[in-house]
Amino acid sequence: MSYGSDMQIWVGDLDGHVNIDAISRANEQEAAEYALEVDLDDLGDITLFSNHTISSRKLYSRGVGPEQWRWMLHRAEKSLGQTDSQEDIEESFLKATMSVTRRYAVTRYASFEALSFSSAITAIFPHGIRALLFSYMAGEQSLSDISCRTDMQRTLHLAASTSNLTAYDQTGLVQRRLHELASRSSCTHAHLKLDKGRMRNMLSLSRLYFANRECQVRSAAKLHELELRYESERAAEKQGFDTSQKPTGRKIQNWRLRSLRPLTFYFPFSARHSLKRLTTQNVLGAGSIGRQAAANELALIYCEIELMRTHAKKMAKRSG
Repeated sequence: MSYGSDMQIWVGDLDGHVNIDAISRANEQEAAEYALEVDLDDLGDITLFSNHTISSRKLYSRGVGPEQWRWMLHRAEKSLGQTDSQEDIEESFLKATMSVTRRYAVTRYASFEALSFSSAITAIFPHGIRALLFSYMAGEQSLSDISCRTDMQRTLHLAASTSNLTAYDQTGLVQRRLHELASRSSCTHAHLKLDKGRMRNMLSLSRLYFANRECQVRSAAKLHELELRYESERAAEKQGFDTSQKPTGRKIQNWRLRSLRPLTFYFPFSARHSLKRLTTQNVLGAGSIGRQAAANELALIYCEIELMRTHAKKMAKRSG
């Protein structure tokens, strides 16, 4: 046996050189793979709501390693706080879920409704929606009087307080009052002269404001009530909608049906499924909501959002 260059040695039995670095790297890789397998076995199956589970290996195949999972689980447990009772766990879980997914949902909603993100994020706050509404009214001659703004502020509060209506119908109250004020301050049918594009955007922003308010529920039962309200209205709308086609062959689009969606419809995939499992467990009465399952569900949501952020950064770097 004799030494060559670049950390290679001559092995007579093999009649050739062997690279020491390559052997070392192979050993290190084998050790790392073994450690990963042990780590994944240690995590095992992760308990979720409604007696569901997800395996640590499935998480790993989606890009979430054991170390990242443990960090996200730590974040989730901190977000839940010191909660023990069923009611406290549900409320803390829902509050944390709505908080972490809101920006994503607003972004998707803004894209779907062709709104600017800045106006959409402003609309979810009480002072923000009033500022947007007053700005819109100031740009319309028939609505620019200060008395109209005072009246609309009362209407906005009334609509927000009518909790048995969907965000779409609450927005309908705002729309009707705008039309009434336009006609009252100018002339009959003056609302027909309102700029259609600006009105459409304002109504979309109003609907976002109400949608954000209505999904601030504190229990699985209240969340289920919200889902049933939308399912009922969508079913009724589909039943009464004529699906006949125009002479051009294009289907007539039902704009009300298109907009009859709760804000949770725009949540990330993992959050939507997590909330579905939560309401299913509540409806079936399949035991109480465990703190560990709530932490695991919330950690899953954190993981997906982090993966989306990482992907977005990569795409931005490539395009830049």
